[in-house]
Amino acid sequence: MTSDPELDPYLPPEYQPNVIVVMAKSRSPGIWRAAGGAISAEELGIPPELAGRLGHWSRDLAALITDMAAPQRTERLRQLAAEGLAFARQVQATIGPEFVVLYFDEAKLEAEAAFTEYLYPAGTA
Repeated sequence: MTSDPELDPYLPPEYQPNVIVVMAKSRSPGIWRAAGGAISAEELGIPPELAGRLGHWSRDLAALITDMAAPQRTERLRQLAAEGLAFARQVQATIGPEFVVLYFDEAKLEAEAAFTEYLYPAGTA
């Protein structure tokens, strides 16, 4: 699945339809189109077992993000962020090179309180 730049000349490359983001959100599968909107694991050909684990991770991380009083929150946030990157890499390996999988790193975003380099290709982190 690729996009023709001549058809979408003003669409930044990170928003092409073949760009997928692994990102935690409550009640979500954890897989999103970079241009917006959730995408089903089934649509991408992700096995149900991996999709289930990814969904659990997404809900766990989303809940932790909002619970500022959670015990050992910072350490748990780092652990879940590392798991998320591992999931992003598994998704990339599963769906193949015609897609670009980005990982939204909530732990890095929160730790650095900056909007720089918290979204990066899963294969380069």
